Amino acid sequence: MNNDNNENRNKIRRKKASSSSSTATRNSSTTRSSSTSRGSSTSSSNKKTKPKKKKDKFKTLRSILVVCLVLLVAGVAVGTGVVFASLRNAEPISKALLEEKTYQTTRIYYANNDLLSNAPSVNKKQPVPLKDMGKYLPKAIVAIEDERFYEHGGVDIRGLLRSVVKTLTGDKQGGSTIPMQVSKMLLTSTEQSLPRKIKDIYYAHEMSKVLSKDEILELYLNNFFVGKGLAGAEAGARGYFDKKASQLTLGESALLAGSTQNPSRYSAYITAKLEGNETKDDVANRLLFFINTPDDTLDDPTPMELDMVEKLNSWGLIPNDDTYKQLKAGTMVVRKAVPNPKAKERRNIVLGKMLQTGAITQSEYNEAVAEEINIKLPKPKESVSSSVEDLIEYKVIDALVAQGNTKDEAYNMFYNGGLKIHTTIDPKMQKILEKEYDNDNNFPGSRHSNGMTQPQSSMVILDYKTGEIKALVGGRHITGRKTLNRATTPQQPGSTIKPLSVYTPAIDTLKLTQATALSDTTANLTPYKFKENNKWNPNTTTPGKDIMSLRKALAYSSNTIAIRTAELLGDSYKDCVDIMMDYLKNFGITTLVDSNTANAESNDRRFPALTLGGMTHGISPLEMASAYGTLANGGVYIEPTIFTTITSYDGQLIVKNTPEQHKVVDPDVAYVITDMLKAVITEGIGGKAAIPGGMPVAGKTGTTNKALDAWFVGYTPYYVGATYIGDDAGRKNPTTGEFIPRESVEGGSGSAAKLWSIVMRQIHENLKKVDFKVPDKVYFAKINLIDGGRSSSGVKAAFIDGTSPTKYTSRANAVKPKHEESTTPPENQNNEGTVDNNTTPPADNGGGNTTPPTDNGGGNTTPPADNGGGNTTPPADNGGGNTTTPPPNNGGGTATPPPSNGGGNTTPPADNSGGATNPASNPTGQ
Repeated sequence: MNNDNNENRNKIRRKKASSSSSTATRNSSTTRSSSTSRGSSTSSSNKKTKPKKKKDKFKTLRSILVVCLVLLVAGVAVGTGVVFASLRNAEPISKALLEEKTYQTTRIYYANNDLLSNAPSVNKKQPVPLKDMGKYLPKAIVAIEDERFYEHGGVDIRGLLRSVVKTLTGDKQGGSTIPMQVSKMLLTSTEQSLPRKIKDIYYAHEMSKVLSKDEILELYLNNFFVGKGLAGAEAGARGYFDKKASQLTLGESALLAGSTQNPSRYSAYITAKLEGNETKDDVANRLLFFINTPDDTLDDPTPMELDMVEKLNSWGLIPNDDTYKQLKAGTMVVRKAVPNPKAKERRNIVLGKMLQTGAITQSEYNEAVAEEINIKLPKPKESVSSSVEDLIEYKVIDALVAQGNTKDEAYNMFYNGGLKIHTTIDPKMQKILEKEYDNDNNFPGSRHSNGMTQPQSSMVILDYKTGEIKALVGGRHITGRKTLNRATTPQQPGSTIKPLSVYTPAIDTLKLTQATALSDTTANLTPYKFKENNKWNPNTTTPGKDIMSLRKALAYSSNTIAIRTAELLGDSYKDCVDIMMDYLKNFGITTLVDSNTANAESNDRRFPALTLGGMTHGISPLEMASAYGTLANGGVYIEPTIFTTITSYDGQLIVKNTPEQHKVVDPDVAYVITDMLKAVITEGIGGKAAIPGGMPVAGKTGTTNKALDAWFVGYTPYYVGATYIGDDAGRKNPTTGEFIPRESVEGGSGSAAKLWSIVMRQIHENLKKVDFKVPDKVYFAKINLIDGGRSSSGVKAAFIDGTSPTKYTSRANAVKPKHEESTTPPENQNNEGTVDNNTTPPADNGGGNTTPPTDNGGGNTTPPADNGGGNTTPPADNGGGNTTTPPPNNGGGTATPPPSNGGGNTTPPADNSGGATNPASNPTGQ
């Protein structure tokens, strides 16, 4: 049956395929008939073909029309959907709502949502009635922004169409009316999008129903942005000309009206450097003061500018003593405000438009065009602010700029936008920090001279698991807003750099361990591996006669062993430098000077900078806290943040702060460094940082030459903190003009460690005592702290699986004494010049090390007599071995492990009375 059906279907198709052929088949007996039939069929076919082609043409046309209709319907549907979606959350418009938004204030909140502060009022808009804005400013705004303002109902259709046409022809022109701009200022945003434009049109239409023209114009003039963080007619008039809006001249009114098109480009003034020949009248009410830091775009003050500071002060043009001292110190610079030529050009365009529309007469126009721009800045009335508030402002502005706003727009949003800024600051922790910084007893040698407090100090506390800044102080006895924030200013780090640049990469090789023992002697007795270091040959900070394990070397901050350890990181000097630079960058250090061509004196690609901290710029306490927090956080770096979200007045999210994070080292490596840093407090020179009650602390001290800078950076299982103390650099005597030398920090890093402990004890008061979590790949073994060998009575030290001490100690063990800071050996300076290699260790300066590479890179070779509370005699036993008795026949040599020995020590040869005990591949170059 199936086959029959298939055959039938085939016959049907063949029949349809050729009707003339089948006719011929049926009439095959009569040729004429067949011919007639074919002719008839052909004729009939020809007649039917013409209307068939016509029918196909209409079909194509109909298809096109159908497609167009579908697209039209779809477009209308989509457009309607976009409109409805855009207006879904539209607010009902009322005069009360718009006035409320005009008077709104940006609020800054603590992490617990309590109010921290309101945004500074220095640039806050000051709404005034329309009648108090003078007769020219309203006319100028209408002429240049919306000349048919009094004719349309909120939306100018002609203006919108003209804007579309000009945009399509490449000549961009705005079509927003004054009501639409009021909507953008108060109800929507500056976002360039179709939904926002639709909402502005809707709000402008609704606004015109409930408000009079004058009320709408008043709203505009009280909120429009004129640049330099100034919003509104009154704020603009006071900020540029130190007068009320009602007192503005025609030229000044036109200038403010013109600036609204592009406030950054057309603001009334620009800043310029002082030239040195200015008179008092040239600069009176035109001076601007800016904080000067290494990472800003400001040029350092020249000698001429510093001389001008004296003139300005004698003329009474510097607002207060603190500003004067910072100007003399170079931490602040002064600039003058000069009229902006682009603003003048734009002003004249506005005046021309006013003349064209009949708003002014020809004589008024002529007089205003000839008017000079007379900038007169108001006297500053900035209240005292904390460093944390200033930092919040800077970070919020940066975040708003990153969203696509100009800097001027970002400042306007911050000062006048009614933002809600949620910070990471813990109010209790911040209060503790500020209280202790108000207590001069926490700063030995505190003095107040020439209106400034010295030594200065800063401290930062982070939650290293999130990167959140919990508390921050940028200076002592701050007397104004936007003063120098020492928490974010680079300082010479001294020995605090060692765990980051030397010991972390060393442990990360899995070839060096806490048990690795190296020579503590200088190059005179045991040469370094690289000739550059033999030439440098810094002082030893420990007895300098023996070997010691890396654990003890870090705990006692040995300079020589830090250098010898760094030399094992690569095959060449350059390789080692590259590795240390890479680790520091991964730890979030941004102030490195990394150049292969730069002068050695201004370049950090060298051992003095990377091993002992004699850097070009230094490292800020904030970045140092974040770097140490990486170790506490299992080797994961998290960018520090001071705010979590920025929302609009009505709760719409503007910015969500998502900190950058990346892995630096594995958790087991980070833990071994943590274990070594715990030894700094329990076995080394950082005992003053201990927290009463036994809360575990890991950290590192640091000082520079002559103890001019003192540090302690440490962390607990909860928080990380960095404390810095030191005189401000570059200060000048106001009478003689001579530089004031910096004084040593009394107590050295011991003072910084003690302050750190005082603060952290209170912060941890109600926290449960817990220890740092030990990773799965870490185990413990007892070692002798001198030769690093296994010892049943030694100190328990952490090791990574696959590494271990490679021998048993040959040293006699003694009972470990209770650690006291006063019994610890010293740290000393980084001296790049000739070294006095006598065997008596220098006095204890508390644990730090270098200054910037001036004066031979290391400064004076003689530290202060006692700067850390300790004497120069090490304890008889440090937990595993005697530090005063050298091993038999060792002569103070090194015991460097071969590359594949898993981090242990080699057995010294039978007799090595004067050299190194390392094997043939001698890393010290012998």
